[in-house]
Amino acid sequence: RVCGLQPAAAAKIFLAGGLCSSVAHTLLVPLDVVKTRLQTEPPGTYSGPLDCARSLAASEEGAAAFLQGAGATAFGYALAGACAFGLLEVFSRAINEAAGAGNSLFFSTPLLALASACATAFCAAVVCPFEAVRIGAVRNGASSLAAVQQIVADEGAAALYRGLGPILLKEVPFVVTKFVVFDRVAALLAAALPDAQGGALLSVGLPLAAGSVAGLFAALASQPADTLLTLTNEEGATLGSATSRLAAEPRLALQGLAPRGLFAMLLSSLQFLIYTRLRDLFGVSKADLTLVWDALATIQAGPIGR
Repeated sequence: RVCGLQPAAAAKIFLAGGLCSSVAHTLLVPLDVVKTRLQTEPPGTYSGPLDCARSLAASEEGAAAFLQGAGATAFGYALAGACAFGLLEVFSRAINEAAGAGNSLFFSTPLLALASACATAFCAAVVCPFEAVRIGAVRNGASSLAAVQQIVADEGAAALYRGLGPILLKEVPFVVTKFVVFDRVAALLAAALPDAQGGALLSVGLPLAAGSVAGLFAALASQPADTLLTLTNEEGATLGSATSRLAAEPRLALQGLAPRGLFAMLLSSLQFLIYTRLRDLFGVSKADLTLVWDALATIQAGPIGR
């Protein structure tokens, strides 16, 4: 049978997801600033990520340039992380209930992918305006507050949601790949290290290792859409004009891939490590995370339930 999710456990999962995403994203803002600068400046402006970082450090803002958009990032991804992790558990149970316990056991990976996609759709709507503000802050070298004021004054409040289409194109493959790859890699590592069950190696090393692999695959799966999102958020741009520009200059799709790949690996590993530690700290039990019990006592853990 498919197990329900108790309200108290759900609240703890939403909170852990929000905190882990906000902390991880905020810690990695400097890398995200470099990636965004590489994507927004004309090709050839910088010889690579290190050249871009040196240019930022030598700019008028100095070290503060690496924190552009940090406010929007911290708040936006607290909301987005709560949706991503919390709604994943909610949708997983709803989808598995509809599929039936038998199908849930045999088709766990496709059903996890579907639940991730549903959760991401809600997550994208939440994070979209904050992502627009972050990109505007990095592009113009302004604070998050100044960036949102400029966007609204120049183009209206609707411009904050101009990037919703590209965000969906970016976040769906990114989040689905991240959760599915993490789930599979974590299962393989747990099976390969049975003697480490309950030890520090499994509780810390597993989310770091599986999260790094998941982040790399997620970055590769969503890189073109990430570039499209950045181009769409340029002043006066539309999804159509950004798509046309990317089609005319396909090499733009690879700009910022190196720092973004590193960013995604660090982000994913930090997210899963912080999430699992917070989940344990908040007292979310294995029973709370159990998704399916079958008649032969086979237990399927819920998403990120290991």
